[in-house]
Amino acid sequence: MYPKFLATGATLFAGLLLAGAAQAQSWPAKPVRLIVPFPPGGSTDVVGRVIAQELSVRLDQQVIVDNRPGASGTIGSEAVARLPADGYTLLLSNVGSQGVGPSIFPTVKYDTVNDFTHIAMIGTFPNVLLVHPGVPAKTVGELVALARKTGSGMNYATSGNGSTNHFNGEMLKFYAGVNMVHIPYKGSGPALTDLIGKQIDVMFDSMPSAAQHIKAGTVRPLAVSSAERTAAYPQVPTFKESGFDRLVISNWFGISAPARTPPAVVERINAEMKVILAKPDVITRLEGLGLVAQHLPADQFSRFVATDVDNWRAAVKSTGIKAD
Repeated sequence: MYPKFLATGATLFAGLLLAGAAQAQSWPAKPVRLIVPFPPGGSTDVVGRVIAQELSVRLDQQVIVDNRPGASGTIGSEAVARLPADGYTLLLSNVGSQGVGPSIFPTVKYDTVNDFTHIAMIGTFPNVLLVHPGVPAKTVGELVALARKTGSGMNYATSGNGSTNHFNGEMLKFYAGVNMVHIPYKGSGPALTDLIGKQIDVMFDSMPSAAQHIKAGTVRPLAVSSAERTAAYPQVPTFKESGFDRLVISNWFGISAPARTPPAVVERINAEMKVILAKPDVITRLEGLGLVAQHLPADQFSRFVATDVDNWRAAVKSTGIKAD
C-alpha cells in the first residue's frame, strides 16, 4: 500500500489532469474577442479578419474582431494585457505593437514578454514603399532624387509613430541623406485613403494592407523591405536591389493573450492555427496579401517574440529613432 501522502498527491495530480481536459473540451462556451489594435482597413485588420473567420469555424464559436487602435497598436495591446486570462480575449499581435512600439514609447505600460501568453505565429511579411501614380518616380533612386530637388523636403506617411514603417522611413531618410518629414496616421487605412486621393504623395506601408491597392493600380510600389522579392508581387524590387541593403525589415503577425492563459486553451488555439495555416485556400489568401504563412509551437513562438523584442530595442537604441 502506498503512503497516504503519495496517494493524496496522485489523486490531486489526476484531478488536475481531468480539470485541464475538461477545460479544453468546454472552451469556448461563448464568443471569443480578437482585439485588433489598429483601425479597419490596415494590415493587422485585414489579416485579423481572415484568421477570425477561420477560427470561428474551427472552434465552432464566433470569433469577433474588436478594433482598438492607437499609438501603433500599444493601446489595444495594453487593454489585452490587463484583461482576465480566461481564453475569451485574444490579441492580433505584431512586430509594431510588441517590438518596436515598446522600444520607442516611454509610456508603454506592459512588458511584451511577461504580460502576454504568445500562442501562435501567423506569418511574416515585408513593408512596401508606395507613391501616388502621379508622382514622377518609378524607383527608389528617382524618389530620392526628387526629394533632393524639393527645397522643403518631402513628406511621407505611415500607419503611426513607432511602427516598422516609421522605422523604414527614417532609415531611408538617414542612409539617402534626404529631408523627409514623417506624417503619422492612426493606421494604414486612413493613410492609404489620403494617398489614393493625392492628399499625400509618399507612404511606407505593410504589404497586407497595400496589396489590394497595388493590384488595382491606385498606388505604385517602389520597393519591399524583405530580403527577397515577394511571390505575389515579383515585379516589385527590394530595397537591397535598389541600393539600400540596410533597409531589410521583416514583420510578423501572431495570436497572443493575457499572461497565464490556461495551457489547455493555448494548446487548442495553437493546434487549430496549425490546421488553418496549412489550408491551401488560406495560404493563397495570405500570399495574395504578401504574407508567408508560418506556424510555430507556442513555446517556440514565445522565444521568437522575446528575441525580436531584444533586437528592436537594440536597433532603436543604435539609430536613435524616436516617436514624433
